[in-house]
Amino acid sequence: MQLFHSLHKSKLAEALSTGLRAASEFPALGLEMRSGVVYCWLNQADDKLGSSGQRADFVYLEVQVDEDRCLVADMDLISLAMQYHQGSGGKPKNPEASRLLAEAYRVTAVPLSEYSLGMFCAPEVLVKGDIAPQCVRLAVDQPV
Repeated sequence: MQLFHSLHKSKLAEALSTGLRAASEFPALGLEMRSGVVYCWLNQADDKLGSSGQRADFVYLEVQVDEDRCLVADMDLISLAMQYHQGSGGKPKNPEASRLLAEAYRVTAVPLSEYSLGMFCAPEVLVKGDIAPQCVRLAVDQPV
């Protein structure tokens, strides 16, 4: 399965030589499904920040992974959960709202084989485990 991963330009050489390491940047919500994964996109356009030009210092990598390692979830839900957890993005700090949104994120996630186009407005793909360097290359089509 071909997916896309975005990363800061300063990390490009390392990613191409050593691959992508599974990690979780947001462990605060306690979602096991977000632990030990590499976050990817089905299409570059699914990365709302990158496709809107808000991250000009980021590049896209094409990655090849087995479909059975992938879970697709609604990034809009987890983003809202984080905003309520932190009290950011114009949202008040609200642990209950954060917990409920994180739970909705968890229960609506599907294996990649069950995902259909349009199921989520911002589908993110959680790839379990590291991605080897031979499965990673710079995407040909870099967004402007």
